[in-house]
Amino acid sequence: MNDPTSGFFRQLQERYQENPLVTLAVSAALVAFASTPIAFAILGRMDWFAPRRGRTSVKPTFLQIVTAMLLVMSIPAIFTAIVIKASYFDEDRYEFDPNRTWTVLSQGRGLADVQAADKAVAEEMKRLAEERKNILDGVKKLDESLLALRVAAVTAPQTIAPLKDVLERVGPLRKAVGIDAPQQLEDLKAPPAEISASLSQPVYVVANANVPPAAGVPTSPAAAAAPAGLTAAQRDAEIGTVPEPQKAIAGMLPLTDLPAGWTIGKLGDKHLETFNAENLFEKIDGRAESFIQYDVRGMAYTYFHPVGDDSNELQLYIFEMANDLKALGKYGSEKPEETKPVQVGTEGYSASGSLLFRTGKYYTQIVSTKDDPKFNEFALAIAKRVAAAQGAGSASEGTKEGGESMAGPDAIFAMLPQGQGKANPKYVAQDVFGYAFLSDVFMADYEAGGSTWQGFLRPYASPEEAKAMYDKYLETVKADGAEVKPETSKDCDAMVVSSNIGLVDVVFLKGNTLGGVNGATQAKPALEFAKAFATALPPKTPALPPMEKSAEGGHE
Repeated sequence: MNDPTSGFFRQLQERYQENPLVTLAVSAALVAFASTPIAFAILGRMDWFAPRRGRTSVKPTFLQIVTAMLLVMSIPAIFTAIVIKASYFDEDRYEFDPNRTWTVLSQGRGLADVQAADKAVAEEMKRLAEERKNILDGVKKLDESLLALRVAAVTAPQTIAPLKDVLERVGPLRKAVGIDAPQQLEDLKAPPAEISASLSQPVYVVANANVPPAAGVPTSPAAAAAPAGLTAAQRDAEIGTVPEPQKAIAGMLPLTDLPAGWTIGKLGDKHLETFNAENLFEKIDGRAESFIQYDVRGMAYTYFHPVGDDSNELQLYIFEMANDLKALGKYGSEKPEETKPVQVGTEGYSASGSLLFRTGKYYTQIVSTKDDPKFNEFALAIAKRVAAAQGAGSASEGTKEGGESMAGPDAIFAMLPQGQGKANPKYVAQDVFGYAFLSDVFMADYEAGGSTWQGFLRPYASPEEAKAMYDKYLETVKADGAEVKPETSKDCDAMVVSSNIGLVDVVFLKGNTLGGVNGATQAKPALEFAKAFATALPPKTPALPPMEKSAEGGHE
């Protein structure tokens, strides 16, 4: 037969092991509750409570005894309540965190209803956008200052190490605000060009009409007119040592027939270097990860400097990305807002003496230590040669296997509607609009009737894949608390209008394409834009370029 007493004590023991403080407090309170009435009864019989008034003992009434008993029993009850409350109390509730950012909703200042909260959040978002722009401008000005320091570092070796450290420390700041600085590629620790001490071979120099040649140095009229650089045999010999996956981009380096007055810098016993995704950090440590995010496959490098001037140089980086799309994404992520366009490759610009452009799946950077007309002219000449080689080496990816049509990035950009203040077309590779499932999206800014928004477009390989992303979008915005309303349109398969925190999105599904409006400040112009956008699109848009399989390769 089970003993109820043993079961009670076993449960009490288990409770004690789980929370000894609460168990002791509750047990003590139960003992107090049980013993207090008994104690009052005994003490009352012993006239314990009879007070003396003068020479007379006066017995308290029953009500007075009960009241006193309840007051005494409240002591363990209050103690027990405090102990139980302490076990569930948030110990960080009143902790002050100086780094915590208080949002508009958490402050709750004068927010009478949800509409007032939406308006306050929209104003706060506008303020944060302005602050972000100020930070971007500040970082860009910092980059301009670093350019001058970089030039000084080349002529003052003792400053190279501190400047390199500054560039590395500023790197996370650039990443946080979405800026990559081309000058951070500058390899300030690269060895100087080697000067051969052997004069066993004849050395020919370009003769100056006013300066006689040095004694003992032969001259040749043919050599004086000959372009500088490596010979074809020397170039082929160096490219022959490059790992197979990087030979194509190494062949795009202009190592022969350089303009007069320029020479190729030497890197050890060679004039070029190549890297793959795995060892790219060896050349651009601190920035390699940003290229890997855009599926870099390889990089070829060399540098040039004026004859007789080793203190200034132009460094040439040719990056091969997975496809046109990734090259466009990386190029766009590094492009400042204010640049000087350059007609080279598919698209190019110059900034602070450096020249950057993209052609097909290649992204090229020519980084200069000096913003000078002579350097700019040479950089443009080199860029045109590289772009020509890249255009010839880029296979046209117009169809997939089976004959399915595809579109390059520029063709997809052309599908975005014209007019209505269209500006800043860009490609975003991942986490578009804060959605982890949305990637590889083309968009542009629009403005009309006092309202602003972003028009966007994302072609998929099949209508089924586009439909899955559309359903995922609906599921996500509903979970975020947005108000979602279906919209009828005969020119697309489905369309919804969602509003949250004072902003409006209009998203439509048409064939294999997802498109629409994001972040509109007014619903009517956004809806009109989205309907016109859907009407202009064909039933099926060409798919994005396919991803190529990564090739193995090494570093030479």
